[in-house]
Order: sequence, then C-alpha cells, then structure tokens
Amino acid sequence: MKKNVITFAELAMLYFPDASTPRNAVRSLNRWINRCPEMLEELRKTGYAPYNHRYLTPRQHAIIVKYLDPPE
Repeated sequence: MKKNVITFAELAMLYFPDASTPRNAVRSLNRWINRCPEMLEELRKTGYAPYNHRYLTPRQHAIIVKYLDPPE
C-alpha cells in the first residue's frame, strides 16, 4: 500500500540528514520555507499553517519539492 502522507519531520530529515536531531532539521526546513514567500503562499492555499503541520499532504510535499528540488 502506498503511503499518501509524509511527516514534516521525515521530510526535514531528508533535506538535512546531518542535523543533530529531527527537531533541528524541522527548524532548518521551516527557515527555508519562510524565506520563500511564493512557496509559503502556495502552501497556505492547501491549508498548511506554519508550526501546525505534523503531516504533509502529497500536494504540500510536491510544492516543497518544486521550490527546493528533491532532497538528495
């Protein structure tokens, strides 16, 4: 069965694999998102709310990857 959602922490760890903790990775990904007003606006249209996003929908995940490129 295909997983439809990814946690924000899982995605953050993919972008920041060297972060000392998942919490630090989440903070770093939040900074990147907040520095890109276009991405943040597009995410907000999907119901994304900063600091209240434990899980990402497939659409939200796609938006982040669109702006940041896929994690390595």
